[in-house]
Amino acid sequence: MEIELNAFDICDDYEHIDPSLCYVLENVLSTQVDADHCEEYQKLKQSFNSILLNGCECIQEPHNCSVCSHGGNYKWNAQFRELVLDSERSKELIYECSSVCRCDPYKCLNRLVQKGPRRGLNIINSKLYGSKGLITTEDIPGGGYICEYAGEILTRTEAIRRQKTNEQSSLMNYILFLNEHNIAKHTTASNVLTTIIDPSKRGNIGRYLNHSCDPNCEMRSVRVDCPIPKICIFSKRFVNAGEELCFHYNEGCTEIVKAKYPVKFKGTVCLCGSPNCSRYLPTANI
Repeated sequence: MEIELNAFDICDDYEHIDPSLCYVLENVLSTQVDADHCEEYQKLKQSFNSILLNGCECIQEPHNCSVCSHGGNYKWNAQFRELVLDSERSKELIYECSSVCRCDPYKCLNRLVQKGPRRGLNIINSKLYGSKGLITTEDIPGGGYICEYAGEILTRTEAIRRQKTNEQSSLMNYILFLNEHNIAKHTTASNVLTTIIDPSKRGNIGRYLNHSCDPNCEMRSVRVDCPIPKICIFSKRFVNAGEELCFHYNEGCTEIVKAKYPVKFKGTVCLCGSPNCSRYLPTANI
């Protein structure tokens, strides 16, 4: 089996059509007016600046990532010559190998989302949704990595403030909430870690994916070297070139991860047109 892997630096040269938006390669910590006196913000800042130190010890040859303490999430697709999500073996909470791991980054099969979005993505004016959208100009295999949903990481307090401002000003709301349940061993059911991302002004190409009740993409939680996860988008099936890429705003991993994505306001009509359309976009109470 011949496998071609690139270096582990982020490769992302996409840009926003709107010059008022700031393109970011990864999540960035938000700013808020009471940051210095807000305990919630200081805890978020500490997590954002922390590094996961549970690196793997994979130094054997041949490189066998399937038995790695982090690995088994991805597999090599020979036809498309790329790593794809292994839906049968991938964990609910994915940890990729990182700079603290001893494995060779040029051979490791557990480094994917940290390299940046796939090529062939194009921002369009979606006729179906009447807004910006994202299409692929190339075929994508099932489990193919699309991009991260990157933006500003918010506290819950700041998210509530921004949502109220958006609602009062009738602005589009891109804020995404991910609630992860039981993310650590031996925790109670009430132990929840919430990650809140807002790409409204600072974000990457992921902000342009629209909602569908029958999506061709899904979101997964992936950690590389930070306790705060990356919210990553993968194809759910083979996607033809020219298809618009969509995900379900309220679709999470079963049992362990339950996601709530209040990206639009309550009562916003869904325009996906799928046979199983729920008529309205999902919301979350925060």
